[in-house]
Amino acid sequence: MAAGLVAILCLLPACQDDTKKSQELETTASKDYKAWYTTHPETESSPAFSASTDAVRLHFYGWSEAEDSLIKVQFPESTVNYRRAILTYRMGGWNEGPAEWDMTTMIFVKNKLDGEWYELTRAITPYGGSFGSDWEKKYYMDITPYLPMLTGETEFRIYYGGWDATDKRAHTVTLTFDFYEGEIARPNVFHAKIYDSSRNTNTGYRSWAYGIDSASIEDPERLGQRTVTIPDNVKSLLLKVSISGHGHDQGTFVERSNYYTRNAAEFDENWYDIIINGEKRAEGHIFYSNADTYPQAGTYYYDRANWGPGLPLLVHYWDISNIPDGNRTLTIDFDLEEFRSAMKSPKDEGVAQYIVEVDLFGFSK
Repeated sequence: MAAGLVAILCLLPACQDDTKKSQELETTASKDYKAWYTTHPETESSPAFSASTDAVRLHFYGWSEAEDSLIKVQFPESTVNYRRAILTYRMGGWNEGPAEWDMTTMIFVKNKLDGEWYELTRAITPYGGSFGSDWEKKYYMDITPYLPMLTGETEFRIYYGGWDATDKRAHTVTLTFDFYEGEIARPNVFHAKIYDSSRNTNTGYRSWAYGIDSASIEDPERLGQRTVTIPDNVKSLLLKVSISGHGHDQGTFVERSNYYTRNAAEFDENWYDIIINGEKRAEGHIFYSNADTYPQAGTYYYDRANWGPGLPLLVHYWDISNIPDGNRTLTIDFDLEEFRSAMKSPKDEGVAQYIVEVDLFGFSK
């Protein structure tokens, strides 16, 4: 199943000058990381370490982070001798099978060094009404940048955004972590949280409403500019962008003339601009085609905003290179198209909204 990323825009005049180009900050779609794999990418190697969780029954845990399901996994005390980490994400069913609806599931890992919770992965459950007790789907994610966080006893939080679980049917998730020995190609020596929509939320929990003037998604506390100081030992950066659209808002995209809104933000495509140090460096497309998604009981075949029922999120990875030696401070800003919601309040049922997690990783090679 294809999980392609968008092409890159190089907008600076220096891009036309080969002597200057090598000195300019560059942002390109990463070739090293995919949103997910449908077959295990390390079939020719055996993991030196492996750990699995029990199957976690997914149900609505509550409205605050403190009420998320909490699990712990024991990892090696050090991960310096591992070159790669692969997460196997198994979707399954409880008792008679999976629950009925396509719901958002988010897995967070606690970084013991700074106490922050970083989103490890996000997936949407399938329309499970037609699947039996033996149904399962497995997906594989490269989580190598998180290796410094996966040491000793490590805590994970699980969020599930639905009320469809019963004693007879519920979605489940099982996580398996495989570590592979060897010299790592890009050691992670830095990480920073850029955006986290569970903070300064305007919808009640987890997401940012889109197109509400009284609580704009572009306000400084939401998608506003962030400033990050990059350590001297960082040679390159990886920007992980996780954005999923939700809601069936019939508002208006201001810049799209004669355009009929298609239930924003779940079923409507959108774009985001990545602005670094005041310059637009790349453009991301918030869209996923479900034309080839496996059959389910509901409307799985409709295209959606970076996701499909029963699939992991289409995460975008961006490589940032040629960091200036003289100035290690970067400003990062995300801009969405202007949208005017048909709703009056950010808490209205069906309001256009985005769940946003953007993290920055720094590598010493």
